[in-house]
Amino acid sequence: MKKQVSKNSFKGSIYQLLLVILIPLSLLYSCKRNDNNNKLIPVKNLVDVLTELSVADGLLAFPPVRVKFSTKDSIANYMDVLQRYGYTKERMDKTIRYYFEKKPKKLENIYDQVLTRLSEKQALLVKEAPPAPKVLSNLWTGQINISVPETGMKDPVWFNIPVKDTGNYILEFTAAVYSDDQSNNPKVTVFFWHADTSKTGFRINWPGADLPKDGQLHNYSLSKRNTDTTITHISGWLLDSDPKEGRWEKHAKIENITLRKTEMQ
Repeated sequence: MKKQVSKNSFKGSIYQLLLVILIPLSLLYSCKRNDNNNKLIPVKNLVDVLTELSVADGLLAFPPVRVKFSTKDSIANYMDVLQRYGYTKERMDKTIRYYFEKKPKKLENIYDQVLTRLSEKQALLVKEAPPAPKVLSNLWTGQINISVPETGMKDPVWFNIPVKDTGNYILEFTAAVYSDDQSNNPKVTVFFWHADTSKTGFRINWPGADLPKDGQLHNYSLSKRNTDTTITHISGWLLDSDPKEGRWEKHAKIENITLRKTEMQ
């Protein structure tokens, strides 16, 4: 369960929001003056507006959202909220100044109502969020950093890891294949395996991955859910390639290899 919203920290952020964005007397956006600008925003609506402003403030701190709205001035994003409720910045300034200067206790109560709303939203999000996967310890039993041709001119980096349980398995590593690598179609091949009467045994293939020869380190994450209780191993080649005759060398490196099983909580 996520930690509940801190009342003191929330009030501090609201004060900062109001002082920086709403309190200044100079209007950054021209707005048509009318009689409504002289009226205070009703408390219920004020709570709604402050709640949404707080949510917007939190969302704008999230990098993907911040990038999406980076072309707009930050105050313009808050103005969108006010305009959606049919209020001007001038009317909002007047309302906040009134409570801030003349009825601070009432403003305190308004803060408490906003905090309650935010706590309810947080509780709903936590309730609806899918359970986070529980990640178990690293199952990889080999070297976690490998360089080729140091370990062998054509080393395909074979692995054969015992597993006991069904579940979702994730193989992750960082790899670079250099431009002078002479293998054909370097790739990652992974499969679940158990012995049978055939020469190669029974296999369930994972989605593979091609390895570009650009000399750049790339992060790889391959996963597959095992539902077959007869599976005994996860096997494969981290530097697999198509057959090639003659004398040739690979040139690649693999780092930070991990194999983990996740379980839903």
